[in-house]
Amino acid sequence: MRKAPAPDTASQIIPWDTDKTLPIRTDLENGYYINTYYPFLPGIILFLNEVHTTGINVGTFAKESELILLNYCISGRCEFKTGSDKYRYLTDNNLSISGYVVRESFFYPTDFYIGFEVGILEEMFTDRTYSILKEFNIDIDKLKRISQKDSGLLITEAAGDIQKLWLDMYGSPDDQALIKLDLLKILRILSISELGNNKDAVYLTKAQMSLARAVQARLTEDISVHVSMREISQELKVSESSLKNYFKIMFDMNVSEYMRILRMKKAAKMLTETELSVFDIADRCGYTNQGRFARIFKEYYGMRPLEYRHVGLKYKK
Repeated sequence: MRKAPAPDTASQIIPWDTDKTLPIRTDLENGYYINTYYPFLPGIILFLNEVHTTGINVGTFAKESELILLNYCISGRCEFKTGSDKYRYLTDNNLSISGYVVRESFFYPTDFYIGFEVGILEEMFTDRTYSILKEFNIDIDKLKRISQKDSGLLITEAAGDIQKLWLDMYGSPDDQALIKLDLLKILRILSISELGNNKDAVYLTKAQMSLARAVQARLTEDISVHVSMREISQELKVSESSLKNYFKIMFDMNVSEYMRILRMKKAAKMLTETELSVFDIADRCGYTNQGRFARIFKEYYGMRPLEYRHVGLKYKK
């Protein structure tokens, strides 16, 4: 298992000089993530982050005053700590512009995230970089000012034209010319637009974040047992409504929906990886009524448990 390095600066971890698409996979104890780097311009790099794990430790970075980072979330949810000790979230179609590197770690509440990231470090620009930016009317100073507003972080919903460009890039991973052109268009739009922080963007304090994770840990100790939020509220000595609110902010879904998805995924895994009966699987996933389990499973996967097992085993052969 290869451990990711913990460099001192962003310029050490990002292969700014790559001249070809470079996917790098890192395996962790509880999953993996893939960073795919795309060649662009000296001092500007694009990469796609595909995450299938709960958390990634990014080490400790020294401050780089001129660094600009753009992030666009295609799907999933990412939690990160800001300089003001608030825990903020990127979710579907969120765009962020920041002037600092996240320290400590990223947390992915649903164990899944796909999104693009753009790193801009002007001290590494060449004449070619400046020439192309000028040709496309891209104002780096404007992007820099945006990245320094609101304590160095702006999060907003991506407008329709920008959303389409990001999705076109994601849908054409092997078309380097299209990807470069679309990214230039995105940078141009951002550098001439008036952007403001999403006033509805939510965050948690460190204490609230810890409580939300404590709720998740308690709920998932043994999914064959149903634990009520009232019980957890009494154990943590925090109001039930507050805990539900913190949980919803972190996971972007309520407790019942979260547990239903968790139970269905666990059931699907056991159906294709074990020879347990449907009755036993239902019981281990917290359903005492096999008929109700089968109905919910079909609503989620579009087929009954035994059908799912048959299809899964067929494709395994």
